[in-house]
Amino acid sequence: MQRKLLTSKEAAQYLGISLSFLRKMMMNRIIPMYKPNGKLCYFDPADLDAYLTSVRISSQDEIRERANEYLRKSGNHV
Repeated sequence: MQRKLLTSKEAAQYLGISLSFLRKMMMNRIIPMYKPNGKLCYFDPADLDAYLTSVRISSQDEIRERANEYLRKSGNHV
């Protein structure tokens, strides 16, 4: 059977960050984790993916398209 959860070291590698930075994130409860025995921490890759995609920065084309759409709906034209 394959384990689904990652260790702290594996999670840091998965996120592309240092283990010390992951520990700071853990202390500040920035990412969810599982602590079944009260000592070792485990991470669900789906939670890590959600963290990685939680703040999306739009491209210039997307911003321009939203601005044009707003102007079309408001009756103003570029």
